[in-house]
Amino acid sequence: MHLLRWSELTVLFLCTPLLILFLVSDYDTWLMPLLILMGGYCLLLLWKDVNFKRFRLWHTDDFWQHFGATLKVFVPCAIVLAILVYYFAPQILFKLPREDVQFWLITLAIYPIVSVIPQEVIFRTFFFHRYKRIIPSKNIRWALSTVSFSLAHVVYGNWIAVGLSCIGGMLFGYRYMQTRSTLVVVVEHSLWGSYLFTLGVGVFLLTQNI
Repeated sequence: MHLLRWSELTVLFLCTPLLILFLVSDYDTWLMPLLILMGGYCLLLLWKDVNFKRFRLWHTDDFWQHFGATLKVFVPCAIVLAILVYYFAPQILFKLPREDVQFWLITLAIYPIVSVIPQEVIFRTFFFHRYKRIIPSKNIRWALSTVSFSLAHVVYGNWIAVGLSCIGGMLFGYRYMQTRSTLVVVVEHSLWGSYLFTLGVGVFLLTQNI
């Protein structure tokens, strides 16, 4: 059983992003469908697992307390990031809303649904539960989920995307360990993603820059 789980982890979280990177050329067409497909597969495995507590997907216990903790990190970091972009990369400041308002609004509307939810199901809820037996240490699962989350972003072809996803992976993984709620982490992930796309840094998280 352990060998099968390690094999599954390797295929899903190491081989799959590398295969997409080297074999898929039309990212704009295939990246989101592949993400949704993998998210659906992971969700199905969780749903069929009698040991998985399904309420973890949506429960809102102490939601506002956790959201307050999210804002305590988000607000100061968002301000610092905005200052850094203003001084060191002013050309990308508010790039998306300035150059293509319609695309920006569409991105903000669909991003949480087609991107954030599948990612949080895959890299947090599924990863932390599915590999608990072979990786008993919660902190090691946290580290490996962060690494795999970063690796999944190599398809964007720049190290900024990988670095941002590493920081995000650490933050979202920590929040999931604290809350055991996919919903809470989806909200935090959506907040950060929407801010990055608005600020301009999100251009590094698109398969093509506008």
